Amino acid sequence: MARRTYPIPRTLNLTIVIIVTLLYFFLFQLAARSSGIGARLGFGLAFGVVMIPVYTLLHEAAHKTLHPSARINFLMGQLLSLLFGMSFRFYSHCHFKHHKKNRTDQEMWDLYYEHQNKWLRYGNLYLMMVGFGYFSIWLGNLIFAVYPSWSRSGLFKKHREMGGFLEDLETSAPLRAYQLDSLLVITFQVFCLWLINWDVITWLLFYGIHGFIWSSQNYVNHAFSPRDIINGAHNLTLPKWLNVIYLNFNVHLAHHQNPQIPWIHLPAYITSREGRIPFFKNYLRLWRGPKLTKEPSPKP
Repeated sequence: MARRTYPIPRTLNLTIVIIVTLLYFFLFQLAARSSGIGARLGFGLAFGVVMIPVYTLLHEAAHKTLHPSARINFLMGQLLSLLFGMSFRFYSHCHFKHHKKNRTDQEMWDLYYEHQNKWLRYGNLYLMMVGFGYFSIWLGNLIFAVYPSWSRSGLFKKHREMGGFLEDLETSAPLRAYQLDSLLVITFQVFCLWLINWDVITWLLFYGIHGFIWSSQNYVNHAFSPRDIINGAHNLTLPKWLNVIYLNFNVHLAHHQNPQIPWIHLPAYITSREGRIPFFKNYLRLWRGPKLTKEPSPKP
């Protein structure tokens, strides 16, 4: 019923996917042909901005709201995952775990309990925000590609947040599927390096900037929200011109309350501006570090 009332904007989504894919290769070519570090940094920042809608639409594909055809939705999701640098099946598994465990102790980057080491919790948050959140994805690619069974190792499951994502991994897809996805991601990135004449410095710069931008913003839509599985998110405000880039991803409470509604219709589910705060205000607040809490964890 919801999809008939609020249809998937298939043409718009496809157009944006084509645009970001072309920009992806165009920026790599421009940077590879530039000799100055300043120009490369500029192109790298542009690359990081382009990757924001890449992730938003990858998120839509995981919810099967990128295209009404299941096959086309999957193929578009696979393409976006190659650009982003992550197995599409693994991302989908982790994201649905997130919807089930949102604001539980397994997804509590912004808070800590009295019995926990405050400085370790600070380190956990800052490591995630400066890039470890993204580069752990590349570690996952390598593990799945070379030795997927290692994902069952207690070494990873001991980390509370990481262990939560790896839980019940093989109920979503067999390890072989994750392995094939990861090999595809690595093969695609090797192809990209070949296209830019093995300019590893440009590749590292681009993905370093992208990794920082994504990691530092990845939790801002949930930080300091109520400890509630469904309502533990914000409808953050953004300047209208920035919404061309974020594609309503800042309207995250509306998404968690209505996860099968396409991104373009989410503003219709915001009933009040009360309690809404600016996106970048919450982003800066998160950089100040986790806060002490006595609230219990909600049940998944």
